[in-house]
Amino acid sequence: MRREVGWAAERARELLASEALTAILIDSTQSQKQNSPSLSGEIISGFIQAIESEIPIAYVRPICWDEAYLEQVTIRIEDIPANSRVFDTVSAARDWLCDATGCKAAPI
Repeated sequence: MRREVGWAAERARELLASEALTAILIDSTQSQKQNSPSLSGEIISGFIQAIESEIPIAYVRPICWDEAYLEQVTIRIEDIPANSRVFDTVSAARDWLCDATGCKAAPI
């Protein structure tokens, strides 16, 4: 998982450099649960910090996380900028990103 997150962050930075991105939506709904909430929080924090941008970033949590796991992950996420949020659904994340960027999203 860390390797894929690293590749995703690198690709996002490339697109940001070419001014091809105005927001990022990370859809992790089908991802597997990590070994611990600490690891999940570290992966999320690492990706968002690696982007090094003020563009809005929406993270959609895996559906396999129960509320207790989500709470533990949230506690462990470090230094998340105000332009980033965690969501339960893709549609909620998309709506927030559209509000944040003034865009009109294509229907899913």
